Amino acid sequence: MSDGTHDLSRRDMMRLGATGLAAASMANLPVLADEKAPAAELPKRRYGRTGLEIGWLVGASDWPKELVPMAVKAGVNYWHKAQAWRADNFPAALKEQPRESYYLECVVDRVNGDHTRGKIDEEQHYQFVKGRLKETNVGYYDVFKFHFGYHSIAEVKENSGMVRAFERLKKEGLVKHLAISQHHYNSIKGDMAWEIMHYLADNRPYEATQFFYTHGDRQEVQEWIDVAKKKDIGTIAMKTMGGVGRAATDAKFKKLLEDPKYQGSTPGAAMVKWLRSNDNLTAAVIATRNTDQYRENMGAAVSLALGPRDNAVLGLLAGYNKGLTCLLCAQCVSECSEHIAVADIFRYERYAKDYLDLDRAKREYEGLTRNGTSCVGCGDCLSACPQEIDIAAKLREVHRLLG
Repeated sequence: MSDGTHDLSRRDMMRLGATGLAAASMANLPVLADEKAPAAELPKRRYGRTGLEIGWLVGASDWPKELVPMAVKAGVNYWHKAQAWRADNFPAALKEQPRESYYLECVVDRVNGDHTRGKIDEEQHYQFVKGRLKETNVGYYDVFKFHFGYHSIAEVKENSGMVRAFERLKKEGLVKHLAISQHHYNSIKGDMAWEIMHYLADNRPYEATQFFYTHGDRQEVQEWIDVAKKKDIGTIAMKTMGGVGRAATDAKFKKLLEDPKYQGSTPGAAMVKWLRSNDNLTAAVIATRNTDQYRENMGAAVSLALGPRDNAVLGLLAGYNKGLTCLLCAQCVSECSEHIAVADIFRYERYAKDYLDLDRAKREYEGLTRNGTSCVGCGDCLSACPQEIDIAAKLREVHRLLG
């Protein structure tokens, strides 16, 4: 496999024998040629207790600007990390729509440090949102989302600063709904994402959740999605395309994909359809770096249901990922005597190899207090890895890539 994956894109996957558009046609996906073409209908689902009906594919403020008009036309109406926009770069395609027709999400981070070392501070969070609203001039944010989430259930019980900041802003009409993007924190002796989300569902006013979820993920994640549906909690999957980007640049994998039994699908399209096939999952936010990725993702999101060839491709991808691609389950982290945030490190590798964003991966990796060089090679973590990854060797490899 080439180490230069950041120079390539899923365009290669779409080219299996011709062009990206030809591959979309081959995979029985609607061809979304440009913003002037008639838009296929993007499914909408109820975002839990918020009551919002949101398009199944979530948009994001870091999408290339030329994709936004196409996405709006296709029915994307929920925008992740909208606080990154300012009044001078707010998409015209949204400005032209009635404000109530689309939903803007503001993510709120800890202060005075990163997501593991930073603090929850009611006043600073309150002022942050007010400041972003002044910069964007959008009037209000539909969703106030706690980015990265709580470290533990104990922290939820002890610190209500984030909730209080939300409640103050809601009272002033500046935000409407409360959500959380929850990570695992067993690397700092905290709790797993689903443990925290289960507690929040019954004890705090969070209306929606966002979390890691990809094909082959832990059963606990699927169980949370099912419980959330019953409790009317919205669910958005993130970090969904495990292994898709690196497979797209691997000549051996692409050769295997040419077998007739896989024709009519691609790993990216199959993954999107697999996610969408889960009726209890509200939506997915999928890294989208270019027009080909958008066409593939949107085409799959509005196409026919997951079929036998899609399942065959997902099986091929699962075999490819074995021993290679971390699914971010964080089981190994609990066994690490050095308390290395292994799942975070491999998440940064995914930014580089699957999302094709090497610069971001290096920035995130640089901020770690204990990186891949902290591994002593004891092997205690190996038995915990469902992907059978040689974790010590993988940490060295990632350090060479990002260090």
